[in-house]
Amino acid sequence: MMEEGKNIKENEFNFDAHDTLVGQDGGIVLDESDSLNDVRDFFDKGSNAFNRKEELRRQRREKEIRELKASKAYKFISTVTTLADRYFLDALLGLVPSVGDLVSSIFGLPFIYVTLFRVKSIPLTLAVIYNYLVDILLGSIPFFIGDAIDFFSKAHVKNLDLITRYVEGDKKTIRQVRSKALLTAFLIIILSIIIYFVFRLLIGVTAWTWTLLIDMFKWLIGLF
Repeated sequence: MMEEGKNIKENEFNFDAHDTLVGQDGGIVLDESDSLNDVRDFFDKGSNAFNRKEELRRQRREKEIRELKASKAYKFISTVTTLADRYFLDALLGLVPSVGDLVSSIFGLPFIYVTLFRVKSIPLTLAVIYNYLVDILLGSIPFFIGDAIDFFSKAHVKNLDLITRYVEGDKKTIRQVRSKALLTAFLIIILSIIIYFVFRLLIGVTAWTWTLLIDMFKWLIGLF
C-alpha cells in the first residue's frame, strides 16, 4: 500500500514536470530563462561594440583636432588674427581709401584654405566667406565710419573662434553652420554684387577727388 502511494506521487511529479514542457495543445513550451539570457547577451555584445566604436571615433576626432591645431596653417591663421585684429593692422589698412579694405581682405585667404582643405567643410567655408564679405562691406562705408567699425568688428577673431568650435565638435555651432549653408551661399552672392558696385563707385569717387585735388594744387601754384 505504501509502495503504491509512492508510485502515485512519483507519477504526479512526472506529470507536473511533463506539463511544464508540454502546453495545453500538446506543443512544447521552451524554457524562457535561456532565451532571455541569450537576448541579454546579444544586446550586451551590441552595446559593447557600439561603445568601442564611439570610443574609437572620439579618439580619432581628438587626434584630428590636435593635428589641426599643431599644423602650420592653423598657427598661421592664429598669427594673422593676432596681428590683424588684436593689433589693429586690419583697421589701419582700412584707412587707405578704396583699396585698403580689399588689401586687408587678403588676410582672410588662409582661413578659407583651412576650412576648405584642412577641415574639408563647405558649409564652414561659406560661413567664413560671409563674415569677411560683411566686414568688407561695413568697412567701405565712407567718411571714416567704416574705418571706425573695422576697429570693433574683428572678423578674423570671429572666424578663428568659429573654426575652433566647429572642429572641436560644438553641436550648436555645427548645427547652425550646416542648417544655414544654402542661405549663406545666397547671401554671399548678394553681398558680392553689392560690394562690386560699391567699390566701383568708391574707386570712381576717389579718382575724381584726386583729380580735383591735383587741379586745385596746380591752380594754387599758378597764382604764384
